[in-house]
Amino acid sequence: MHTAILGQQKKHGYVIAGNIYWYPDSTLLYLDEISGDSGGHLDSTYIIHNKFRLAGSISEDAIQVMLRIASTSDFKFFWLENAPIGFVAEKGNLAGGRITGSKTQEEYDQLDAEIKRSGKELEQDSLFILGHPNSVLSASLLRINCFVWGKQITTQLYVGLSEKIRYSANGREILEFIRLNKNIKTGDKYADFEQTDEEGRMQRLSGIREKVILLAFWGSWCRPCREQNPELLKIYNEFRDRGFEIFGVAADSRKEEWFRAIKEDGLTWTNVTDLNGDRNKAVLIYGVSHFPSNFLIDRTGAIVAKDLTADALRNKLQEMLK
Repeated sequence: MHTAILGQQKKHGYVIAGNIYWYPDSTLLYLDEISGDSGGHLDSTYIIHNKFRLAGSISEDAIQVMLRIASTSDFKFFWLENAPIGFVAEKGNLAGGRITGSKTQEEYDQLDAEIKRSGKELEQDSLFILGHPNSVLSASLLRINCFVWGKQITTQLYVGLSEKIRYSANGREILEFIRLNKNIKTGDKYADFEQTDEEGRMQRLSGIREKVILLAFWGSWCRPCREQNPELLKIYNEFRDRGFEIFGVAADSRKEEWFRAIKEDGLTWTNVTDLNGDRNKAVLIYGVSHFPSNFLIDRTGAIVAKDLTADALRNKLQEMLK
């Protein structure tokens, strides 16, 4: 932690300076990265006489960051660039503060205004990508929306991006989605994969020899998933002796939290993960855009239903496992 000094600014780096009013002197202000694999804490400083200053350098053209007051819920998300950045806000309303000097943030603000005007977020996102092939924001939007748009639309938008953006961190993740995604629909044969279980053993979906398999995508961090687990466990115990099995894939990145959730929820079926969070390779293969999500596989290997509720799953199993 340090209070930045003017002479410490790195060449071609950023300086974030401005005013945050009504906080007492020596209020601690953090700058955290919220995008990319690194994430975490970047810097901190103190607010003195309603003023603050942070300086440093980033390796990418733009990254998503958060300014936040220590030990409060007062924060501001924005796009940081290696440029002079201005910020003005008041105590309790950093989110409403104004950022200047970041071209990517200006693009984001303009897009946000168009979305609010039209009420059509996905349409405006796609129009922005088409019109801004060299924008970092375009790659970020495509990475976020690729699961919703699917492989065909994602590929069309991806090839329209500039070479620089295609080879950016977000661009590489989009390309991985395009490479792995199987565009699986009801009626298709399941796509096989293998990942590690709690014991560190590799488990392959095709290794499950039951009549009917529920491929269930969830996460220890996902409240609806955790709320659904007790009912799913009842269904599992009701039908497992009749040829039903569950293959659970966790979109987790922390092994300890995954272990804890399995134990707390009493999940006795096969559970696997690759600890890549929502970029889990099976998530990419199946194009999972929300959690919980599931695919019901019959004895021939065909996907017969998707995203079944507990009641719908029970009814389907009664029909299939007579």
